Amino acid sequence: MRTFSSVISTNGGFPFLVSLALIFPIASANGASFDCSKASTLVESSICSSPKLSSLDDAMASFYSQALRQASSVNQIKESQRTWLKQRNKCPTAACIQDVYEKRITELRSLTSFSSVNTPGLPILPGDCVTTKIVAKNTRFEGAIPGDIGGEISVELANGISLYLTNIPHLAGNVNPDAYMARTLDFAKGDTVRLCLVSLPEDCPPGDDRGKVYSVTNKKNQMSFIGVDAWHLCGGA
Repeated sequence: MRTFSSVISTNGGFPFLVSLALIFPIASANGASFDCSKASTLVESSICSSPKLSSLDDAMASFYSQALRQASSVNQIKESQRTWLKQRNKCPTAACIQDVYEKRITELRSLTSFSSVNTPGLPILPGDCVTTKIVAKNTRFEGAIPGDIGGEISVELANGISLYLTNIPHLAGNVNPDAYMARTLDFAKGDTVRLCLVSLPEDCPPGDDRGKVYSVTNKKNQMSFIGVDAWHLCGGA
């Protein structure tokens, strides 16, 4: 996996992702589900040098881990993974590597709780993006003051997802993000945005995949924010 920190800290009671490197795409992939400093084959080197392939490798590893936790036959999953790795390692091109990863992810997803809870119209794999619109901004508790406890803002999008703020990169550190989001026209109702899946939750119980992290970029001004799809992460209340 990538070595970026995914620790969540708080600032006045609001969750923030510590590492922006985890949030935004980087110029070159410097991590995968294996140690890239020890990459010894052409396939491994290709994965480590390609953001797309590295993202697919991360997604595959996440689904594989989830499948192992939920499988009735762990040995069968492990044997199929060994067979798949042999197939992957025979790939002569990046296109071949991408194809075998996408097929393996589909196989693993069918064995996990993620196969039944994905919402149509949402990105499925980290790095995938869709276009949607902002339809509303709501406080966590009805009638609460934005910025106060219970007044945390969720941004509702047209494809049915609502995101709680975790980071607004362009915002000064002394500005409350929820109070800002409630009043700003930088992210207004009706704005067309690009929604990208950043990361999937890990170590979740079956049927509970809360905690997917997304980036949202407004097409009218290229401003972005990062959000998570639930106030309580998987396994929580």
